[in-house]
Amino acid sequence: MALKPFNELFQVDLSNEVAKRPVKKNSPLTLDYLEWANCIKLLYQHGAESVRYGMKKNDNDYPCFYNPNGESPFVSVWVEIDGVRYEEDYPVVNGIYPVSNPNQLDINRAKQRGFVKAVAINTGLGLSLWIKEEELINTDQEIQKELNQNEAATLNDQITTLFARALQKVGDKDELYTVLQTTKEEIHKLYRSNDHAAKKILIGQLEVILNDQNN
Repeated sequence: MALKPFNELFQVDLSNEVAKRPVKKNSPLTLDYLEWANCIKLLYQHGAESVRYGMKKNDNDYPCFYNPNGESPFVSVWVEIDGVRYEEDYPVVNGIYPVSNPNQLDINRAKQRGFVKAVAINTGLGLSLWIKEEELINTDQEIQKELNQNEAATLNDQITTLFARALQKVGDKDELYTVLQTTKEEIHKLYRSNDHAAKKILIGQLEVILNDQNN
């Protein structure tokens, strides 16, 4: 018996299989999601004969990866169904919000969600739930507002970290402001603003300074 084709698995009725989770703590808005155990059960019920999954590990033999600045943690999940292997990177999040300093429980949850998403993308099982989630996130004004605020805080944290490293490399704060063609007052003003594009430009300038071998 072979696993059913994508279109059939996409149409599977999940109404009795899904659980609900709030998009944030104490929020009335909820998202339907398929738990990893139910996902495995459904795969076997619809023709799979072997289902395995796990995580890749980084160079330190730890199952979590970060961007070059040590931020934005994510896991790299592999899934094998009847000998066919799929891979999926999944961010470490709480609901729809990133977790900056994940613990083992956070990482394990990301692993399970990454597994379910890999199954959905490659087999169709549960994909309708991910489509529904994307639609809610992209259309709900409250969620968009909070995501915007969360991104602002993340960008501010990146600026703080990179500025400290750049200052350590350059050695003088006034010289660093000169290289950046800005002032202390302008940077403080940028912190308080919602100008994400300008913040990303400053982050790029700081990264250039840190990567410049001549400094």
